[in-house]
Amino acid sequence: MRITFPIVGLILFICTACNNSKSTDELLAKAWESDQSIRQQMVELTKAVTTENRTDLIDSLISTSEQVERIDAENMAIVDSLLQNGLPQGLSAQSYKTIWIVIDHSTLEKQVQYLPLIEKMATAGLIAPDEYAILFDRVAMKQNRPQRYGSQSVQFGGPDAIQLYLWPVENPIQLDSLRSEVGMSPIAEYLKTLTKTTGIGAKFDPAMTVEELNKIREKERESYE
Repeated sequence: MRITFPIVGLILFICTACNNSKSTDELLAKAWESDQSIRQQMVELTKAVTTENRTDLIDSLISTSEQVERIDAENMAIVDSLLQNGLPQGLSAQSYKTIWIVIDHSTLEKQVQYLPLIEKMATAGLIAPDEYAILFDRVAMKQNRPQRYGSQSVQFGGPDAIQLYLWPVENPIQLDSLRSEVGMSPIAEYLKTLTKTTGIGAKFDPAMTVEELNKIREKERESYE
């Protein structure tokens, strides 16, 4: 995706003043705000369309989705530049969290590239362990593999029959134990929170495989074509 001129200017600023942790903190604070603001709009629009049947908002939802992609690409360009010579030292806790969330919201290529760095950041206490777990699961899901910590879900179906499924997990028996190790709540509590947040009942079948879930998703897609 093409980077806009203001972002190019910010990247040049980083390259010439990368040792100024205060300036870097300020830059990442703006990246955090843009990431969270557009996603809050996305959540509100999605909920209105799916639970209130506000079909008049579909165009706005599509437009907001495009903005999300643009902002994610711009923020990733900033983080890429910051990490050219390794992880900057002396940043605020919020800045390290922003680096994680920008990577978490980026492309699979970038997520795979930086997953080892995110693991090191979690081990060093610069970010929370569950943040590494979320990225680990997201990469696994995008690669069509079972997730480990049960943090990822998929939504599909038509406007009158939307389904929300927890993505299949590697080890259902030890799932709560694995979640506890990284500071996550038991899966039953998480599913309740997910349902409350999305307004859609979240389903979890511990025995379901990735192949089985993909078959369900494909049947749903065919029924609405």
